[in-house]
Amino acid sequence: MQTKTYFASSISAAMEVARRELGPEAMLVTSRPSPEDVRAFGRLEITFAWEPGAAAAPAAKPLGLADSARGRGESGLEEIRLEMSELRAAFGRQAGGRPGPAPEAGGMDAEACQKLCEAGFEKDMARQIVAAAAKGADGVAGGMMRALEARIPVAEFVPLRPEESRILAFLGGAGKGKTGSLVKIAVRYGLANRIPTRIYTAGAHGVGAAEQMARYASILGVPFQAFETFESLNLALQGERWKGLVLIDTPGGAVSDRQEMEDMAKFFERRPEIEKHLVIRAEARSADMGFMVAKFAAIQPSRLLFTGLDEVRGLGAAAETMIRSGIAATFFGTGPRIPEDIEEVSAAKLARSLWTTNRLAARAA
Repeated sequence: MQTKTYFASSISAAMEVARRELGPEAMLVTSRPSPEDVRAFGRLEITFAWEPGAAAAPAAKPLGLADSARGRGESGLEEIRLEMSELRAAFGRQAGGRPGPAPEAGGMDAEACQKLCEAGFEKDMARQIVAAAAKGADGVAGGMMRALEARIPVAEFVPLRPEESRILAFLGGAGKGKTGSLVKIAVRYGLANRIPTRIYTAGAHGVGAAEQMARYASILGVPFQAFETFESLNLALQGERWKGLVLIDTPGGAVSDRQEMEDMAKFFERRPEIEKHLVIRAEARSADMGFMVAKFAAIQPSRLLFTGLDEVRGLGAAAETMIRSGIAATFFGTGPRIPEDIEEVSAAKLARSLWTTNRLAARAA
């Protein structure tokens, strides 16, 4: 096991190059701002772990991305294991602590593990689920659905009642589907049920983001307001007696902006009644989803929302993220159509899709 460090402008750019140079199994270990003396190469210093024997021949370095290789050898293997253990411990704390090692599987157990891994689960999680299923009276085959369903945390979306107020905020990186998810929920759970709905944005959004949301609000015929800071939004909410559904879009650039993240954390600490939905693309790997959960840990997301289900083969990574983090999911985004392509998460349906088909049948009964 070795590590290789890249200097890049974004994690996704480094990840693309790392997997091309080191192989598809390259695993993100750490990410931090670059030291001042090398910031010209990229604002982030991103380290990946990799097995030299499994990697393809290194490709030429792309323009705008510099890297420095650091072969740690066997002496560094324990350090990497420790770093990953600490990350998983923090990631799984809400679910009752880091799970212990799972037993090796053989025979039917091995086949079940392989099936879960093909669906997107990491090996250690697949072994734990299979081990739990094997404890049942009807063995692995009969117990897998129950073992999966029992571990997947889901939070039902309770419809609003008249004169009730509810605030939902959407967190996550740029391009993850926050805006589309917000609009779908506004139509399906607000306007379609004749619930008064408002849309707010806060913080430093990208160029044109507020204008795009304003156009959506205009088409829907709902009030919209953009706030430059979360402090301004907090003041507005304090004096508001309006009843209905409030939806807040947060800036995607906050993932890499420490000050923006701190401002968001302070805002949500003052507003514990807000449901915070962390939006994640379903095609990401378990380690990448875990990284996003860790990045937003200070804000304490209360829900997970996975988008792009129409573009993935299996939902093991999404289910594993729910299990490890202990954060319940409420919605799945199943495509681009508004408002049709959003559905509430069912643990039973997800477990069935993982075990019987390894893919989500979005409209299955």
